[in-house]
Amino acid sequence: MNRIDQELAALEEAITHLAKEFQSTYFNYLTFLGECVGQQLIMASYRICTQGYPESFLNLSVNSRQQLQQSLRKLAQETQQKLPSLLEQWQESRSATTDDLDQDLDQDLDQDSDQDSDQDLNQDSDQDLDQDSDQDSEMPSSTEDSRFLNALREPSPAAELTSKPRNSIEKLEQWLKHLESGITKTIQDVSVESNRLLHRHSIIPDKFPQEILEAAAKVEASAIETAESPNIIKIMMETKGDGETDESRLTRIIAIKLRLSEIEFADPNLTPGRNKIRDLLAKMSQLKREYYKKQRQKAVAQAEAAWRASWFED
Repeated sequence: MNRIDQELAALEEAITHLAKEFQSTYFNYLTFLGECVGQQLIMASYRICTQGYPESFLNLSVNSRQQLQQSLRKLAQETQQKLPSLLEQWQESRSATTDDLDQDLDQDLDQDSDQDSDQDLNQDSDQDLDQDSDQDSEMPSSTEDSRFLNALREPSPAAELTSKPRNSIEKLEQWLKHLESGITKTIQDVSVESNRLLHRHSIIPDKFPQEILEAAAKVEASAIETAESPNIIKIMMETKGDGETDESRLTRIIAIKLRLSEIEFADPNLTPGRNKIRDLLAKMSQLKREYYKKQRQKAVAQAEAAWRASWFED
């Protein structure tokens, strides 16, 4: 049992070191990504104004053009700061939950120590009967039984995504999932806001409601027509005619949809960071397998010891 505990402690230390590696890698990656997203936003806006809707841009006054460009630059700068801040939120989340995890681990260690002490006691048969009575009065609830059974099983991937994290490796997995979700959402939000700006300045025609533009920035890439230029999409919509008739016709809308894959492809500085993240994820997967293997070995050893401690001859 002591050997298994030492191996689990070593794995915990390795997981802590891995979390620090993720932190350092994501810091560099998000710093570069923020710059790239800002640059790609300006470039996509330029193509929308000069190639997508050049007549609409020319119809603007010089002052309106400058206001639009200033708003787009401000949005790019805000995004450049917002992406690295996701890591700060991730770090705060880790710090806030580390104490809870340590407390859970301490409770587990205390329970293990109590079990070891009970197993070392050499009592006569009367004391064994008393001990059995005490144990019956402190039998674990059905919920605790379920936890014990779950500890003996290999966790399913679906359960890991929906259940509350139980240990450091699951917490690290959840933090990373939330961080990547935050990156995706930030890029989507930037696309939505940039389309709003273009719509507000009448670059994208007013006949397209903002709800359509927001949906365009979030729709899956497979459901839309990708334009020749990166981070730009084309959507065919049915609209009513401009004349006295109510005949509808298909109209093409061109809008911005920033894609992480295209942003990473456009800037080679992001490639080493993403490759490093993939390497760390593979390392985390290996640590996870080893961690659960040792946890199962510990559960089996505890069950065997508990069986021997409660067994007595008639």
